[in-house]
Amino acid sequence: MRRGKAAPDPRITERWNPARADERWVRNAPPPLRLTPNLYSAHTQPGFESIAIDEIRARIPGAREVARRAIPDKAGITIFSAPRADLLARLRTAEDIFAIGGYRAGVGIEPPALDKVRGAAREAPFVADAVAERAHTTPGARAGRRLKYRVVARLVGEHHFRRVDMQRAVERGIAEREDHTWRLDEDSADVEFWATMLDGEFILEVRLSDERMRHREYKVAHRAGSLRPSVAAALAWLSEPEESDTVLDPFCGAATILIERAHLGRYAMLCGSDRNEAALEAARANVGPRYKPIQLERWDAAKLPLEDASVTKIVTNLPWGQRVGSHGANRRLYPLWFREFHRVLKSGGMIVALSAEYRIMRELETRAEFGPWKTYRVSILGAPAAIYVARRN
Repeated sequence: MRRGKAAPDPRITERWNPARADERWVRNAPPPLRLTPNLYSAHTQPGFESIAIDEIRARIPGAREVARRAIPDKAGITIFSAPRADLLARLRTAEDIFAIGGYRAGVGIEPPALDKVRGAAREAPFVADAVAERAHTTPGARAGRRLKYRVVARLVGEHHFRRVDMQRAVERGIAEREDHTWRLDEDSADVEFWATMLDGEFILEVRLSDERMRHREYKVAHRAGSLRPSVAAALAWLSEPEESDTVLDPFCGAATILIERAHLGRYAMLCGSDRNEAALEAARANVGPRYKPIQLERWDAAKLPLEDASVTKIVTNLPWGQRVGSHGANRRLYPLWFREFHRVLKSGGMIVALSAEYRIMRELETRAEFGPWKTYRVSILGAPAAIYVARRN
């Protein structure tokens, strides 16, 4: 939408010229996608794309990453090809999985771009294939001739039209398609289209997953600040799961990390501890009678009643000093915790820790008890953090 004089794009040093509005995003645009059959995308929390594609390559034979995109502070996107869609439902580090049905580069940012968006939605070549794949990946999904649909629209960058204008253009384009009889229905849609405009690049996707991918069925008890299952799965994946693992989460909360580790493969033992009894009650409710052998205890992470070198992996979400504790307390406690982690972890064992305490973690890295450190900068619901991965020396 126009509101007076448009502001200059901070990425371009020359003066803004409305007559050349479509030129600025072209200079910064990523290489255009080559739209092909069997092209998919996995959406994650920002910064988790590399972890997701690692899982995709490992668990889906023949999968290959094609490109990456990002919705700043909202989502990371890895775009990949794969020979089979039915295997996508097994992924755990992604929050949503999509089949790419249509694409157009060079759409522009001025109002005439809306006609191109409408045409791209109407002519998208792989929508029918994506709808058929959805029926195979999502239990209960329909792929009949008459289908109800809704559109989720996302607009990234500076545009001279509103997000709702783009949404309406996509809705009209889909209604004009001839592959099915389409009827717009926001409340009981059979198919969910996600339309994303990244500056002048338009991507139309069919959502293959449903809420069960984001919100696991085992999560019957919740805690404030509890990790999203896909994030917990990413931490567990980075621990390089092995059948011989004895996994410790010393700040287990609702046990999300331990449960996600259980879903990634066999293990010798899962052990979770927390000082908060209410957290342990939530953990026991989520674990239920499954995921054995597992042990949940009320322990102090600075004084673990475990033998030296008794654990092969420590995977945990460290206190951030926000919802729980404080930054001042963390400065005192982090060194105590890591000293204890060093004691109970076997030589060569791994630690995977999520934290927003950058300065404290940098200081701990210099102690050389663990190394080398690998760091993933991430964002979780808009909050910056980092994942730290290292082995015990």
